[in-house]
Amino acid sequence: MNVHVIRPEELTPQQIQLWSGMMRAEDVTDSPFFHPEYVLTLSRFREPVRVAIITENEREVAFFPFEQHGKTGRPLGINLCDFQGVVRAPGVQLDAQKLLDACGLTSWHFDHVVASQPEFTDWHLRVEDSPYIDLSLGFEAYVEQQKQAGRKLIPKINAFQRKAERDLGPVRFEWHTSDRTVFETLLKWKSAQREQTGTFDILQSEWVSRTLDALRKIHSEDFGGVLSALYINDTLAAASLNMKTSTVLHMWFMTYDIAFGLYSPGHILTLATIQAAAERGIQRVDLGRGENAYKKRLNSGCLLVGEGAIDLNSLRHKTRVLGYRTYQRIRDSRWYGAVQAPKRMIRNFTKKKALDS
Repeated sequence: MNVHVIRPEELTPQQIQLWSGMMRAEDVTDSPFFHPEYVLTLSRFREPVRVAIITENEREVAFFPFEQHGKTGRPLGINLCDFQGVVRAPGVQLDAQKLLDACGLTSWHFDHVVASQPEFTDWHLRVEDSPYIDLSLGFEAYVEQQKQAGRKLIPKINAFQRKAERDLGPVRFEWHTSDRTVFETLLKWKSAQREQTGTFDILQSEWVSRTLDALRKIHSEDFGGVLSALYINDTLAAASLNMKTSTVLHMWFMTYDIAFGLYSPGHILTLATIQAAAERGIQRVDLGRGENAYKKRLNSGCLLVGEGAIDLNSLRHKTRVLGYRTYQRIRDSRWYGAVQAPKRMIRNFTKKKALDS
């Protein structure tokens, strides 16, 4: 195995084409987050972005995108990236530690690595569900599957829409809008939501909003941003910024105007987006990891993503595992509630520091 680390801008058109083909060949990597265009766009605003090109017998067999912070590797865009890992040709097996060493890294931290990629399995601290919606048979088939499973959220969403139309006026959905005001309103609403809940606001970093702005303007058949909007009586009620490949839509940033909260505009927007995706030939809608109730009530199944770190320093790895197990014991104890506020402050500070580096 030979590894050559470059900036994404150094990729040749042939390498980009090869990468795109490898990405589509495996279901778990057929995601906008593994698309070379996502990496190239992020690299315009994020200096640490790198790509490792892995060759065997003088043949390029895999690509590993990551961020390099000294000797420490992190996922692309830190908290922006909902899927992480290696894009490779079928049958290619890699040694994670050898890959890191060849990249000039002593560790690589991840929180959404594709759990089925075997080179990372031994390094998982925990594995979580990342829900998705199966549209391979079309929207109507998906709705029928939900009905047969005894799920009632879709009828409730339709009832919310009818109520909004009765009380306020017409409900209108746009699959994609180029209106910059919608984009700016989405960012404003999302930041307000984060402030209210006391959770980390990734939009604090200028490079994040600039990256999102660039992504929403990309509209190729194979990759692009999708800025969807829901209007009630011609007033913006909800908006979402998503990404897509030719077959997969990833629902990413979604929020709504709390003034319309009685009508659940976020749910109405989500269902309208799913239906519009199916009409455009999308086979799968990824909802992303998270405990949101609507994801559990709308999903068809779940991919698995892992959190942890590969480390060439065995002592540091053992310390990390011990720390995680200690945290698990605290979480299961009666003292867990008391440590939430300081833990949140430390986590938010750490995330901001990583994003600004």
